[in-house]
Amino acid sequence: RSIEEIQIVFDRNKSAIYSLYNRALRKNPSLQGKLVIRLNISPSGKITSIDLVSSELGDPALERKLVQRIKMFNFGAKQVDAVTITYPIDFLPA
Repeated sequence: RSIEEIQIVFDRNKSAIYSLYNRALRKNPSLQGKLVIRLNISPSGKITSIDLVSSELGDPALERKLVQRIKMFNFGAKQVDAVTITYPIDFLPA
């Protein structure tokens, strides 16, 4: 899987991720930072493992919700090997 293919899936799911962030932002208007996750994507397109590598958000509840939501992403079945990637997501108030 190319980084472009992975980026497309993240872009397609951006509204789901940012709705969680925006909800948390209402409680903490200064909430911002980078979240870095490591995920393993199987040939079926499902995420078989996901780990939080680092986070600047300082909101464990939000971090858990984001990881759970991202785990639901499906990258589509392909004739490829399983792949492990590290992926950063920046959260900044609009």
